[in-house]
Amino acid sequence: MTTNYDEDDFLDEDNEPQDVVKQLRKVNRTLEKRMKELEAEANTLKSQTRQRTVKDVLTAKGVNPKVAAFIPQDIEISEEAVTAWLNENGDVFGINKTEAAKEETRAATNPAFAAQKRINEVVSTGTPPGVDEDSMARILNAKSSAELNDILGVSVY
Repeated sequence: MTTNYDEDDFLDEDNEPQDVVKQLRKVNRTLEKRMKELEAEANTLKSQTRQRTVKDVLTAKGVNPKVAAFIPQDIEISEEAVTAWLNENGDVFGINKTEAAKEETRAATNPAFAAQKRINEVVSTGTPPGVDEDSMARILNAKSSAELNDILGVSVY
């Protein structure tokens, strides 16, 4: 049994060598376009992350967030780097280094101070308790049944 292969059987007339190069160029253009889109998206996200980090650090330090516009772009995105820059250049913006350093030292050495600072932050952004919350707190903190009856307005004869 002999097999005779004709060269024409192996050549697909639809896929000529020139057509393959065109297809590869088209795929290459598509991939380059996608790569540029992804790079633009990555740059946008990196910028947003940097802005958010810098704003959070400045807010935590009690500094006006508008100072972020003056922080150089070449500083890495970390709390330590922003704090170091702020300590170095804070006097330009009227930020007293000694107060910030004292506060950080007190917070690090005294856990009660750190807890009080957290409480102050919550209180400054929180809302006062409503009538129901205040009443419930009084009920829960009652020391005796007579005090509880006074709070509830119950008369015992």
